[in-house]
Amino acid sequence: MLSGAAAQTATQPHGNDAPFFEVIGLADNDQLNVRAAASPVAMVIGRLPNGAQLRNHGCQMVKQNEWCKVEDVSNPSISGWTPGRYLMEVAADAIAAVEPPASAPDPNPFVELAIPCARYLGQPMGQCQASAEPGEAGGVSVTVAWPDGGQRIIDFRDGKPDKTDSPDDLRFTREGDLNMIRVGKTERFEVPDAMLTGE
Repeated sequence: MLSGAAAQTATQPHGNDAPFFEVIGLADNDQLNVRAAASPVAMVIGRLPNGAQLRNHGCQMVKQNEWCKVEDVSNPSISGWTPGRYLMEVAADAIAAVEPPASAPDPNPFVELAIPCARYLGQPMGQCQASAEPGEAGGVSVTVAWPDGGQRIIDFRDGKPDKTDSPDDLRFTREGDLNMIRVGKTERFEVPDAMLTGE
């Protein structure tokens, strides 16, 4: 609950279309209830302290009281309704310092693709699930999963097959943008350049 003094000092004018709010006016050690609906008796789904920064999803008047649907910037899983009198509009640039980037680039790209493959002598080419991730010394490591179990790892350096986890010899040729790879006498793979570059 909020003390009477806090309730009186909390009321701050703000626009219903303010993009961001900050929680203000709570008594010491108190927290603002975030509710599932715009009602003082709706289920509480989270609690926020003074200074919590919120994204505004719209405000409305309910029985002469303003309620705003908000989302905690630092924890988007806390999203619901709070009384507008405990919210103060803040500038978007003040939020940017704490808001996580919308889509930060992945420093370790991981590509998955189905590629043509064959494991046994005389077997026609089928499809194997393969994944590519950064390897040693700036190379790329491609892991091919056999449909009947097991896997083969092929390491690429400078865009070319360099070694595998098999004791058998590695050979390859190029056809267009495909690396046609043979390991030993039976295993065959077709790895496209796009898998190595992530494009």
